[in-house]
Amino acid sequence: MKKEFIILGLAACMGVFGGCSDNEIPQRGADSRIISLSAVVPNVSRGASTTTASIKDFIVYAFTGGSVLMDGVKVTREGASWVYSPEAYWPVTPVNFYAFSPEINITADITGEGGGHIPGYVNDGKKDLLYSVRTNVAQQAAPVSLNFRHALSKVSILMSSTNQRINVAVSYISLKNIYYKGSFTFPSSSTLASAPDVIGSWSELQGKTEMMTFAVIGQEDVIELTPVPTDYTLTNLDCSYVIPQPLTDVQLSGNGYAGTYIEVDCEIFDSATGAKLWPNANTPSYMLVPHTETGRIIYPASSANVKEYQPGHAYIYNISINNPDVLDKIEFDVTVDDYSIDQM
Repeated sequence: MKKEFIILGLAACMGVFGGCSDNEIPQRGADSRIISLSAVVPNVSRGASTTTASIKDFIVYAFTGGSVLMDGVKVTREGASWVYSPEAYWPVTPVNFYAFSPEINITADITGEGGGHIPGYVNDGKKDLLYSVRTNVAQQAAPVSLNFRHALSKVSILMSSTNQRINVAVSYISLKNIYYKGSFTFPSSSTLASAPDVIGSWSELQGKTEMMTFAVIGQEDVIELTPVPTDYTLTNLDCSYVIPQPLTDVQLSGNGYAGTYIEVDCEIFDSATGAKLWPNANTPSYMLVPHTETGRIIYPASSANVKEYQPGHAYIYNISINNPDVLDKIEFDVTVDDYSIDQM
């Protein structure tokens, strides 16, 4: 393991708009010539990421001898089986399989000649995009096991405060200046559990925006930080998936910031008296949230060890706000866990 906006009804979070478990084996039909499939998804350590137990369906393409055998067929879990229609039969030549999950409103460009790609994928921050490749598969009695990998990166922002003399009230948390659109290219080799280096890639990144991970509707929704690091998106917007991409250093630019960074809107109060400590009359204008009484704290998304988000990796930020003045250096630590903890 490596160390590593105002919103509409809380429906959107993008500014633009352990080991595997329950590895089920489908039941075989009466005709052994029918191609049957099974799916395996690596478990992850946090959040509502898709696992072998929770994946419900996937889209599969299959090619043999230069011909299309399965053209974007939806395969659905029914109990302990994976079913699809119309059923495909084993040809005499080997078959290449390309699959992704969940079903997306995009036409994939998959030809079977050297792989394929999903052009213009629009990330909403909520869906865990999976992909799988199996090449050169000859007729077999067992189901074709598709080992899925995570195409996106996962970002978790944990907030806490251990200073008992202050209360930190947070109203918004967001990841700023990230690409939300790109094209995904499948690897040309099989994504077997024994071949962890076989991964897809992203290109044609465009549309920088913000991904809001926590937002309030009313004053009653404001959270008060505790000593326990907490990922507040899990009970709020449920936004944590980003397209893999390079990170740029954060810089003060005019009356704002440039680069890739985390933005936290909050207020800090004296826990004994309730008096407001920050923001105050000495707070610079660029740290004030317009038309509100809150201040804005900025944290870089990059570090000496993390200069880009990579597919299939989870990035966990631990942000602890303990300084009532906010002007001195605040504790900041970045760890990177393998998004795929174990595969089988």
